Amino acid sequence: MRLSPPLSIAATAVWLPPRRHSIEEAMAEGRVDEQIAGRLGYRGLYESDDHAAPEMAVLAARKALAEAGWAGEDLGLVAYSWLYHQGHDFWSAPHYVAHQLGARDALPVGVQQTSNGCVAALEVAATRMVLDPSLGRCLVATSDRFSLPGFDKWCSDFDVAYGDGATALLLGRTGGPYSLLSVVSVSAPEFELLHRGDDTFSDAPLAHSIPVDVRRTKQAFRSTGGIPRFGEALHAALRRAVRQALEEAGLSADDPRVRVLALPRIGSEPLNRFFLPPLEALGLRHTEIVDLGRDTGHLGAGDSIANLTDLHAANTLAPGEVALLLNTGNGFTWSCIAVRRE
Repeated sequence: MRLSPPLSIAATAVWLPPRRHSIEEAMAEGRVDEQIAGRLGYRGLYESDDHAAPEMAVLAARKALAEAGWAGEDLGLVAYSWLYHQGHDFWSAPHYVAHQLGARDALPVGVQQTSNGCVAALEVAATRMVLDPSLGRCLVATSDRFSLPGFDKWCSDFDVAYGDGATALLLGRTGGPYSLLSVVSVSAPEFELLHRGDDTFSDAPLAHSIPVDVRRTKQAFRSTGGIPRFGEALHAALRRAVRQALEEAGLSADDPRVRVLALPRIGSEPLNRFFLPPLEALGLRHTEIVDLGRDTGHLGAGDSIANLTDLHAANTLAPGEVALLLNTGNGFTWSCIAVRRE
């Protein structure tokens, strides 16, 4: 998606719970051994004791609104995405977020695109703004809380551990510190099998296992011998997403303005094995590749917004410089966002 003229990112925010569960604590409890800790590469995960996921989303959104000087009633669209349970069944979390923010005239939209949710929600908001000139201000928000008995943040998956937290991004037309230049997503739907395995379809949530056991479905996929094919598809998708995002932003791989590329907040092992080789082959000579997730873990649907928030807090980009934000979600989809500091 080429944004011409670019849309404006007025503010981003992350809300993290006050309590953090360290890797040392997880190892002492027997939830993680030394080998798994090394493959994950996380120093700790945030855990929410007092706030459900939609409540955290409201807190992140309020931070972003305050930074931009916007009010909830200014919003025309609330695009909310999540990966895991939102605290109620048969209920609309996006409408709760809009209600709590006072966004009475906003259209709340839920976007379930697993870990790639923040990008999919951003694509929904950007597309609506391009097509509807009357829509001036949008909120893109994510939030997830991964808690027992339904989900074990350290043990429910291979090579990824899941931290609690929420993110928010405000999308407007002018005046923000960043411009949204392009968003590109590339999918390979055949690999939905990685998270389905050979399980039958169930009649109710958590019918296959409590807590959720993603390792079981991935092992079933591995038994088919499909991992090399998945790796090839991932490499090709990443190269295509980054190249197209650069092209649509009017940039090349060796442009010195492309200052940084931020990786998704998955484990160190899959980043080193699957992400770094194709990125190194792209010729990003002036671009620093950064991994900002070691202190938070994978933030469900919110990694890319969290990465932009951290880059902004560190004042990483000079005016005119560009950041590439990579994201991924099971299914599978890989995305790249290009943003420019104004």
